[in-house]
Amino acid sequence: MRGSAEASGERSIAAGGSIGRAFTGDVHYTKFLTLPPEALAIPPQAPPNMSNLPERAGLFVGRGHELARLDEAFEDAGGVVVQAVHGLGGIGKSTLAARWASVQADAYNPVWWITAETAADLDAGLAELTVALQPALGEGLSRRALRDLAVGWLCANDGWLLVLDNVTDPTDVKPLLERARGGRFLITSRKGTGWQGVATGLPLGVLELPQAVELFDRTYRGSADGAEELCRELGCLPLAVGQAGAYCREARIAPRRYLELLTAHPEQLLTFAPEGGRTIARIWQVTLDRLAGKPLAAEVLRVIAWWAPDGIHRSYLEPLGSPPELTEALRLLAAHSMVTLHDDTVSVHRLVQAAARTGDPGNPYRTPELVAAARESAAALLNRVAEDFESTLHNGWFGHVESLCGHIGPRPQTPESILLLVHFANLHIGIDDGQATDGARRAVEAAERVCGRRHVVTLRARRCLAQALIAAEEEDDAVVLLRQDWSTTARVFGRRDPQTFMIRAQLSYDMLRCDDVAVVLRLARKNARRADRVLGADHPAARDAGVTLAALLAHLAGSDPLRYGPDAVGELVRRQDQIAASVHGPMSDKMVALFLGLLRLRAEFGEADDALAAVEQGIASATQSHGALSMTTMFYRTLQVQLLHEFGEADRARTLAELLLTDWERGFATTPAVGFMRKTLADVLLPGSQPD
Repeated sequence: MRGSAEASGERSIAAGGSIGRAFTGDVHYTKFLTLPPEALAIPPQAPPNMSNLPERAGLFVGRGHELARLDEAFEDAGGVVVQAVHGLGGIGKSTLAARWASVQADAYNPVWWITAETAADLDAGLAELTVALQPALGEGLSRRALRDLAVGWLCANDGWLLVLDNVTDPTDVKPLLERARGGRFLITSRKGTGWQGVATGLPLGVLELPQAVELFDRTYRGSADGAEELCRELGCLPLAVGQAGAYCREARIAPRRYLELLTAHPEQLLTFAPEGGRTIARIWQVTLDRLAGKPLAAEVLRVIAWWAPDGIHRSYLEPLGSPPELTEALRLLAAHSMVTLHDDTVSVHRLVQAAARTGDPGNPYRTPELVAAARESAAALLNRVAEDFESTLHNGWFGHVESLCGHIGPRPQTPESILLLVHFANLHIGIDDGQATDGARRAVEAAERVCGRRHVVTLRARRCLAQALIAAEEEDDAVVLLRQDWSTTARVFGRRDPQTFMIRAQLSYDMLRCDDVAVVLRLARKNARRADRVLGADHPAARDAGVTLAALLAHLAGSDPLRYGPDAVGELVRRQDQIAASVHGPMSDKMVALFLGLLRLRAEFGEADDALAAVEQGIASATQSHGALSMTTMFYRTLQVQLLHEFGEADRARTLAELLLTDWERGFATTPAVGFMRKTLADVLLPGSQPD
């Protein structure tokens, strides 16, 4: 009879029907429930309104364009449709997916959410789908069997929506996508590449500022004063904004106080989160760990963490590796959404930078020692760019210097950091003399402490301070510095070293602005004659010394032609080959002085038209050779405006000056050069102005 059973023997058991577990004392038996066949089959239709969407869909702002893109993509009625939303960790990919799926819940059944960070996670999520469709299967089958049943059901049905969240690698989900014949997949991933032939990508950026402020207000629920500034500082990253709002609410602090803490301690703030929240640092650490096997990619990220977040020119990074290696490192970072690549530049979110600047003794790729070394490398790379003056006024170089100087601290400890401070101070001379002087004094103190008084970095810092003092009309202190450096130069490099002649040429040019003219000319002549004798007139250092002497005399002749004119003409004739070799390259302040002095001399002899024609020819040649917005071209145009103004053509000079200033602002908007040029052209632009 069905259900009857007999047992005999010591510790034997019998069961009539179904039992779950039986114990005989020394043996443990487990037997699954006996189910009718129909209970082992997944029903062809899912239960009504079957969904397991997370709650994150509730806190949502903006993203109208992205939602519309998803609506349009999933309108296609034929076959399977796969969309992959990708972007930086914390950018709001999962929130967007949850929001869109919740709005579309009536159009699909089931709507099933699977956290698919690994292949095992994907299998677990599919197994859970099987159990949700047929709960009786949960006790009797392995995860693999449950997964296979779910895949079979998806292949046999349509009208469902699967959200695969936080997919690490497209290859993990590709087998599932290839088997499906209908239905919809919405994928989120930090990986921005590898989706070709698998899914249609939808890149996700940060929120617009008004939407970021709205998100903060909804999580903070307090006074909005300071919220806009805070959201801007957080880069409008949704997770960071929401985290800040919740933290302010729980800690009972105002947005401005959080901003103060963020400014002073960004690395620490990234590790704080409200109760139950995810920290920014932890989220990105997952991605950083995945790049651990690619040391150059990790090094690039550590280096650019110290610069401004935008306008990082790829050429700055060239010394870090060969072109193929560097290209691959940037590709990897972009593929994991850690940077954004443009034609010639790279961008990185400022909070990613803060995370990369945070040393972790337990992380072999982000130890405090590696982070500190990256800061020095970042300084060295910017100092390398500074050797080409043209490059410093393009590509946002000044912004990167300004950013890194803000991280150096009050007492820089290395020559590279000190030299960067020198560049920073130099760029403020004539624009913000107080900041230039303070920065240069700081650099001199650090250089003498770290490098000693007889070191090239110390010399550069002292010359920078002298130039800043001259601009601030503190000539007496500047003279002392410049004369000391003149004698120190030979002790640092040697009396016959080319650098001695070149630096002394620079010093003489500075000394002319604040020292006794006769003394300066005597020193400049001695330097030029000795350079010719020791190095030969064709040596670049000798040429520099000779051209400087000619520039000094031409400059003096412009204001006193009777006294200095003959010497200037004689030196210009004597140095004409050296001058010709110099003026065809990028313009410098000495070349400007030389041209002005020479052209003024020609004007004194009634050759004003010829002088202007020479400048116009220079503009055409520089434009063809260097480009319309190159520094050389802009210097020539500035000379043209100044000469027209001096020769009495005020209206034409003003018209050209307005065009020139517009181009300066267009080409050099992120640098102090614009402010300097406004000062230079101020008299010309003043209506009715005439030269003195």
